Amino acid sequence: MDDNPLREEFDTGLSKIRQEIKSRLVPHGLFGSVTQVDIDPTERGPAGSKIEIMVKGRTVGRSFDRRQIEACRLRVGGEVLAGIIAMVDEVSA
Repeated sequence: MDDNPLREEFDTGLSKIRQEIKSRLVPHGLFGSVTQVDIDPTERGPAGSKIEIMVKGRTVGRSFDRRQIEACRLRVGGEVLAGIIAMVDEVSA
């Protein structure tokens, strides 16, 4: 388990975002992989993350900053939710 309390809210937000993406793919009959890459990691944690969805050979991605990701620790919403919806629409088209 990660003992870094500075990453706890960030990692929880990423987990919620991954769950939201997967739940939005299901109604389209799609299953895909979700990956994330930390942006500018420091000892205080990353500045953000680039999240990518890969479905049937198609890949789309968006970058979100730390503030946006940590705001999703309880519920995904706002700019992040809009980005997720756009990414799912892109891969399902």
